[in-house]
Amino acid sequence: MNKTETWNGYTIRFVEHQGEWWAVLADIAKALDLNPKFIKQRLGDEVVSNNHVADSLGRQQEMLIVSEFGIYETIFSSRKKEAKTFKLWVFETIKQLRQSTGLEGFQVFRMFDKEHQKQAMNRLVDGLQNATKKDLIKANTIVNKAVSDLYGYPKMVSKNGMTENMLRDRESILDETVELIKVKEKYGLNFSVSEAIYNQNTIKKAQ
Repeated sequence: MNKTETWNGYTIRFVEHQGEWWAVLADIAKALDLNPKFIKQRLGDEVVSNNHVADSLGRQQEMLIVSEFGIYETIFSSRKKEAKTFKLWVFETIKQLRQSTGLEGFQVFRMFDKEHQKQAMNRLVDGLQNATKKDLIKANTIVNKAVSDLYGYPKMVSKNGMTENMLRDRESILDETVELIKVKEKYGLNFSVSEAIYNQNTIKKAQ
């Protein structure tokens, strides 16, 4: 599904992609006076994709599209004085598009949580000398166990089985875990990341 909106005289095409609303990268670049190549190079692959979008003549053309998170990241790069206004317009426009297609509430949170997870894993990979899949699994296991314990579950609950409140707490615990793992390797420290996280949880539960 495609939707075309207009901001300040600029045409912005939105595309429903993987259950979320993305925008045509070239349209965003033009509205913000930025080079599309600059945006593509600056953003990660997880927020940029290819999709078929109708051009001005109605022909389906393969174009680069950018996620909502990627749009906001791009806005920060613009020196255009209307950038802040554009950000608010994007937020309201996508909000209305979600309402028209039923993508609201917890689904929206899930979308941003998914993005947060990707960014955290990218930071972990960049922060370790030789990050492996095992390192990523270990980090997520520590986090899931910590969240499960925080909510009184005797056994670990998987991320997909967590409630919205659990996922919200999980984001901060994930960030803390990633940073501890990076610091431990960087300075060659001798401590257990899992114990440090679980001890912090004990303090939270007592408060």
